[in-house]
Amino acid sequence: MFDLRWAMKLDTSMSFRATVLKRSFALLLFALLALPQARAAGPTSPIVFNDRDGLTVTLVASPNIGSSSESSQVGNAGQWLKVEFHYSVVPQTATPFVDAAEFKVWIEGRDLYAANAPGDAGVAVVLTGTVTYVNIPAGRDAYGVFYVHPSTLARYSSKEGVEDFDRKFNVHIEADVAGVESDYFDKMKDPQGPDWYKGPKPVANLVYRKDQSPFVMGDVDHYPAIKLPAPAQ
Repeated sequence: MFDLRWAMKLDTSMSFRATVLKRSFALLLFALLALPQARAAGPTSPIVFNDRDGLTVTLVASPNIGSSSESSQVGNAGQWLKVEFHYSVVPQTATPFVDAAEFKVWIEGRDLYAANAPGDAGVAVVLTGTVTYVNIPAGRDAYGVFYVHPSTLARYSSKEGVEDFDRKFNVHIEADVAGVESDYFDKMKDPQGPDWYKGPKPVANLVYRKDQSPFVMGDVDHYPAIKLPAPAQ
């Protein structure tokens, strides 16, 4: 014979479990929403940095296009910093090109000579620069590059020397298309957080485009064309 009391007990038990599940799901959803939201390339981003080698930072020797008796005044004077970035191009138009993309870079450094420098640690700074590439063809392997002069490296390195730019300091890069951020990449992911570059003091105009460096004649087909700034009126 059917026991109504048993059925009511079963129904109550199931309702309790359902309530617990609903509450657990709500708490999980709240926790996920409370986490810091990492910026990432959307499904329609025309520029997407390569997951594994979006940034490659190396110290490179100056090209042999001249010499000076004063070229070795500072240790490692011939070592430039080369910041190369690797990305894919996915045009959102009928043409197989992205008309223009602006790349912005922040390179971590230290100012040991600032008036408020805390001992040997120095003041945290970021060297900043931009380059705009035009008529970038669609493809999985597109590249861009920035350079930093040897004397700038010496000025903004730590006590350990300019090698810190290669092995210790972080680098952040962003790609903007039509004024909208398309994607970004950090040399060292996670440890400093996605907005680490906003804290240090910015130092502008010390990061060079390829056409501003002595490497202008190398790898002429490896990078897209550069949009030059408008001439001063």
